[in-house]
Amino acid sequence: MGEGRHAAGPLTGTMVLFDWGDTVVIDADRARAALNVVLTRRGLPALGETEFSMRFRLPLGELFGRLGVADDDRADAEAEWTCELDVARAHLRDGAVECLDELSRQGAWLGVVSASSASAVRFDQRSLAVPAVWNSVDASVPDKYALLLRHRATRREAYFVSDSADDMRCASAAGFTPIGVTEGEASAGSLRAAGAVEVISSLRELIPIVS
Repeated sequence: MGEGRHAAGPLTGTMVLFDWGDTVVIDADRARAALNVVLTRRGLPALGETEFSMRFRLPLGELFGRLGVADDDRADAEAEWTCELDVARAHLRDGAVECLDELSRQGAWLGVVSASSASAVRFDQRSLAVPAVWNSVDASVPDKYALLLRHRATRREAYFVSDSADDMRCASAAGFTPIGVTEGEASAGSLRAAGAVEVISSLRELIPIVS
């Protein structure tokens, strides 16, 4: 997906990349609802909130295999999950609009690095009126470390924001300053243990950290 605008300002030379699901957009309930539709259509047990938080891991094909979907049915299950995800409801993380607008105004390079599909990211951007501030959007990313490493060489300062402990480790290894957000499957403690320099609950809190 292409690059967007980039204004000059005090944060020119600073890159801030975001995971998407449960970071900019809170969609754990949406992802679980979509998954359970796919499972129940196949006579498989639905997942409760706790079990979902413990078992949900990308890539989807491997997840469906662990949950009992037949090998030759996994591609169809993935396609169905994406369709169900598009019609389910999600909401923006608190402070997202204010944070993105302010960092963009100050000239930061803003991007998305996510395992979510491009269609899911575009749908969220339209339906939730996410500010059109992105300079880069990388979706369906199988290896975040490799992508972050390529991005890191292009900016003096670089931050990666995510709810995932794995992402904190990848970001740190790639030379980013890892910033954790608390809602999602990872607790504040596990985010810090994985290398998060700061742990926040609202993206509004990111503004003074980056500025």
